[in-house]
Amino acid sequence: MERSLAVRSLASLILMPLVLVGCLPAPGSPDPSLLGHDYLKMSNAELIAYEQQLSDELARAGRATRSDVSVGIGFGTWSGNTGYGVHADKWLGGGHNDAGMALRTRQDEVRAEMKRRHLLPP
Repeated sequence: MERSLAVRSLASLILMPLVLVGCLPAPGSPDPSLLGHDYLKMSNAELIAYEQQLSDELARAGRATRSDVSVGIGFGTWSGNTGYGVHADKWLGGGHNDAGMALRTRQDEVRAEMKRRHLLPP
């Protein structure tokens, strides 16, 4: 019994940093505060600067080498036995995440507003 407790404690000590690293935001995650601005109330100069911020953020997110990895760890007991499991997945998608798509959509909306105000060619 003491041995299984020691094994579980050691396993948790080794695997806990992996779980904590998995909870960190990805380096390519866009700045969520950019989507909170009301671009329709901005002056022309503010709108131009805001569009530049969106472009910069999208470029930064595109340059970031991002690989989505998830790690799962499970512990359990059944019929007097104790067990644990570790599972890892890596997503090899094209880098289109919801936050990036939201930034791209906002940039398109801002550019449409800039065209409406004649700040960009039609």
